[in-house]
Amino acid sequence: LGEIMNHEKKGTLLVFGAVLLWSLAGFIIKSVEASALWIILIRSLSGGLFLSFFIFKEKISPMKNVILAALFMSLFSLSITVTTQISSSAMAISMQYAAPMYLIGYGLIKNKKFIAKKFIVLICIFIGVSANVFGEFVRGNYPAIVSGLAIGITFILYSTNLQKIKTGSPLGIVSLINVFCTLFYLLILPFNFGNPPTSFGHIALLIIAGILISGLSYAFYGWGLRIISVEKAMIIALAEPILNPIWVFLLNGEIPGFNVIVGMIFILMGAVFDVFFSSSNESTLNN
Repeated sequence: LGEIMNHEKKGTLLVFGAVLLWSLAGFIIKSVEASALWIILIRSLSGGLFLSFFIFKEKISPMKNVILAALFMSLFSLSITVTTQISSSAMAISMQYAAPMYLIGYGLIKNKKFIAKKFIVLICIFIGVSANVFGEFVRGNYPAIVSGLAIGITFILYSTNLQKIKTGSPLGIVSLINVFCTLFYLLILPFNFGNPPTSFGHIALLIIAGILISGLSYAFYGWGLRIISVEKAMIIALAEPILNPIWVFLLNGEIPGFNVIVGMIFILMGAVFDVFFSSSNESTLNN
């Protein structure tokens, strides 16, 4: 029993380590003086190269879903980076965790079936998203509204295509997606060249972020998922939208607006309820 508990503790620590690394993204984006496109290009390139060995470890297929996952991942990363730069890190990360709202809404329209518990999740997240959108609307920051809403939508589309990749090393898949993201950013770079990082320190920070956040964190996460359940990992991941604004506040001095705090509370309430509802459903099915 002690060995099992220690094994599970190891899995929990690995997933939390991944979440801790993910939560540093907001601080890095706020610290680097460069356009969003350059930030994610350097990060994707570093993460892709760091894990490139795993691409050839096992055949990855279907390639169609790898390309689609990379496309939506590139749009997701661009949206969250832009939103962090022009609004706040707290808003950007909370809008990522609003993703279940789009999935539940689509399910309600498609299946035309009312599920009370899912509807509660939908309402909580909708209130949270509305609070975020209202704050940006009052400030006249309309681009932040568009990029903020795009975060959740692209994250869902990325996750859906990622699930459809049937074979391949998980780390190889992550690396290949990062490589494809880099190629996508290079293709659109001439149309919006922006400001590249000029400080060696900023370039080094982005390379480290690529290795740690886009690379090593996914290694921790994948390793942890072999030990603990997806449901437990999802609960641990809910620490990210709390830690992210804390690092940005401590290291960059950014204080989220009242509407963002209210929005985050409602979005987290909805996300927590959705995780526990999904877990109870799975337990019922297994019994």
